[in-house]
Amino acid sequence: MSLIPRDSWFNIEPFFNHFLTPDDKDNKAEFFSPRVDITEKDDRYEIVADLPGVKKDDVDVQLHDGILTIEAKTLVEKKSEKDKVIRQERHSGFFRRNFNVGKNLKAEEIEANFKDGVLTLHFHKNVEVPDERRKISIN
Repeated sequence: MSLIPRDSWFNIEPFFNHFLTPDDKDNKAEFFSPRVDITEKDDRYEIVADLPGVKKDDVDVQLHDGILTIEAKTLVEKKSEKDKVIRQERHSGFFRRNFNVGKNLKAEEIEANFKDGVLTLHFHKNVEVPDERRKISIN
């Protein structure tokens, strides 16, 4: 089996990556943008976020003043100095998404589940007004 490094002369990808992403070798925590689906059902809403490679303990969901915030981080272990990396697509990163769910929602009324790298949130429509910021526990 032969592995050809992607930085060979016929690879145009680094050219575009240079202009589209910052080239800061010291900044290992980058922003990543997982896919999110929002579905309206008869009596509730569902938000599903794909967070591959993220541990449950690295996911934070909060509700404050009608804004539902999902934050997640992922860390990739550092390679030793003597290892030659041929291609590295996995990296450490941070993710934050905000959803305006209205001031009629309380944190206790949001059901959050995390399984196999997928975060699923369910909450009912037309609920009472919240008073304070509250953390939502993830099952």
